[in-house]
Amino acid sequence: MPRAKIWGILAVIVSAGLFTFLLYAVFFIAGNDGLSTLPVDLGEINTLTYFSVAVPVAAGALFVLGTGFWIGWVILSIKVVPPMPEIVEKKDNSKIKALLLCVSTALLAAALVYGVYVRSFWALAIPALVISAVVLGAVFWVGLAIITTRSTLPTDGK
Repeated sequence: MPRAKIWGILAVIVSAGLFTFLLYAVFFIAGNDGLSTLPVDLGEINTLTYFSVAVPVAAGALFVLGTGFWIGWVILSIKVVPPMPEIVEKKDNSKIKALLLCVSTALLAAALVYGVYVRSFWALAIPALVISAVVLGAVFWVGLAIITTRSTLPTDGK
């Protein structure tokens, strides 16, 4: 088996295993009755320790939310040429969807900032879970691409 395929298989196994462990650690390790007994109290840790974790996680999440808001704002504020008469019958929902994108990202950003302010575990756990899932998903996809790519190089060394 080629070395690249071995690395691809290893990337798929490790990323899937880490994601499974991450889901288990965040959602199922709490206790028998689930999320209601989560024993994490972030108010008890040192302020500097808390903010050394909270600021990078919140900054990354706010960057993503700000990008979503910016995309919605651009769609809302862009001036378009009137459509051709045969297209006028179609309902254009892009402005409504853009408004919903702006409102939802603004509300999520406000909830995130408030959650960080009150030291909520979930204000850090959910963005960290999403960011980790995206990174692990990218590693999984690259590993899968390496595994499924056919090699066209000659095997006899000529």
